[in-house]
Amino acid sequence: MKIDTHVHTHYSGYTGLAPLTRLMRESYNTPERVYALAKARGMDLVAITDHDTISGALTLAERPDVIVGCEVTAHFRDGVRVHLNVLDITEAQFAEIDRARLAIHELMPYLRAEGIFVSLNHVASRVNGHVTAAHLAWLLPWVDGMEVRNGSRLAVQNSAACALAAAAGSVPCGGSDAHTERGIGRTWVEAPAATCRASFMRELRAGRVQVGGQHGHYFTMASDILRFATNFYRERIGMLLRHPLAWRNHAVCGVAIAACPLVLVPLVLAHGHFRDEERFTESLLLDLVARPPVSGQAVPEAA
Repeated sequence: MKIDTHVHTHYSGYTGLAPLTRLMRESYNTPERVYALAKARGMDLVAITDHDTISGALTLAERPDVIVGCEVTAHFRDGVRVHLNVLDITEAQFAEIDRARLAIHELMPYLRAEGIFVSLNHVASRVNGHVTAAHLAWLLPWVDGMEVRNGSRLAVQNSAACALAAAAGSVPCGGSDAHTERGIGRTWVEAPAATCRASFMRELRAGRVQVGGQHGHYFTMASDILRFATNFYRERIGMLLRHPLAWRNHAVCGVAIAACPLVLVPLVLAHGHFRDEERFTESLLLDLVARPPVSGQAVPEAA
């Protein structure tokens, strides 16, 4: 059975990128559309892993081929944050996860006690903040798996994650990290012996899985940027048509239309972003060589 274990919907909220906060969403995907596309692209199971919420996943939770998941933003004491994928959780478990995620030293023991499968997403990316060997030394003994193929990250980043997972004995995981429809179901993890949701989770925990599908690239990011822009304009024009007397809708649409030529700017910046990602991957690998993870290391403190 195949599943894309890393997919976002509009329930992930608004982007944290200034100056688009409260204007542009993290994703414009709907849960129903994610489900339909994942199934059409060969996924036997469907997971929705929004940022710090399971509201989107719960809209589909009664279906036997849906796994309720979440991409949890967990905080170290020194301010570094990591993204953890948790799968097959209940509403009660999520409530406790959401409470504890601001203190990772409380969160990880809770996940272990509950037997919740947890994996580390895009470890070799700056999205996680300035993760160092010290952070990984503390965290790796607590995670079950590691995302070794992320459909939105460079192949070199995924290769670094794969090498780290092999060294740590982590279960290999894969997912598209789709924030638009383009990537849904294009990257996955497969459990050949699984026949249902429950047996898939057993196979995943046992490590009897393999990853497959696409890596990310500059052109996939460029495509996503254009899709985000299209969805943003569609949503804002729709809001204006539904509420023509709301001055704020007129103001936002006016500014958005005037800014249309600036859509090309992110396409240029995407190249710089991936160059930064490559440099961060190299820096993390050098740090790991200089300070290899040692089990039992203390939680990194603020400087």
